[in-house]
Amino acid sequence: MKQILYTLFLVTIFYSATAQKDSTKHKKIISEFDLKNYKSDPKDRLIFEAIYTSWLGAPKNISTDWKCIGFNFALMFDKPIKNSNFSFGYGAGIYCHNYSSNSSFVYQTDSATNITSTLLDLKTGSYSSNKYNERSVEIPLELRFRTKSKNNFKIMLGAKVGYVFSDYKKTDDVNGKVRLYDIKNVNHFRYGINFRIGVEQICLTASYYISEVFINKGPQGIHPFSIGIALIPY
Repeated sequence: MKQILYTLFLVTIFYSATAQKDSTKHKKIISEFDLKNYKSDPKDRLIFEAIYTSWLGAPKNISTDWKCIGFNFALMFDKPIKNSNFSFGYGAGIYCHNYSSNSSFVYQTDSATNITSTLLDLKTGSYSSNKYNERSVEIPLELRFRTKSKNNFKIMLGAKVGYVFSDYKKTDDVNGKVRLYDIKNVNHFRYGINFRIGVEQICLTASYYISEVFINKGPQGIHPFSIGIALIPY
């Protein structure tokens, strides 16, 4: 009887050790940053940008000041491309462009054709504020690259199209405060390229609009651009 009990005891210990060995064998700890088992997670959905906004191609005698501060807000969807470093971003946003300068918009009407042209000239006299403001709705499209590391390094390159739904010229001088809406011959259709580079929630950002500020009855060869900092909380 003792021999039987002893044999059963040995068999129990053997199977217990074998089961423990098998469970240890199949146990595998997968790191969150394991390249082979990396699984993309949608990111970069909310984007806030504080930017310096200006024009390229304006006359040389026109100068800007520090008040050329604009903002951009975008709500975007992020679609990972399988398990790669790349994803595709798309969504909608609001863009606010400020052009604070010593410029003045002058209207000139042709008496024969009754067509009004918009000219860009120097503003005379002293003033405390003299700026042109645009607000646009935009649809951004981006190709995004993010590293598979603890601190994500990211590069985003894309294009955007938009429409200027509000524009006005605001002047504060010796004659008082004047705000003139709907500047004549403004090009309301916008399209251009945008770029971001940074780490985690902070990026440098820049944009350039291929479309011009004015249509053919206004000053030609002037393109909006911006450069600044993007905060991406989520």
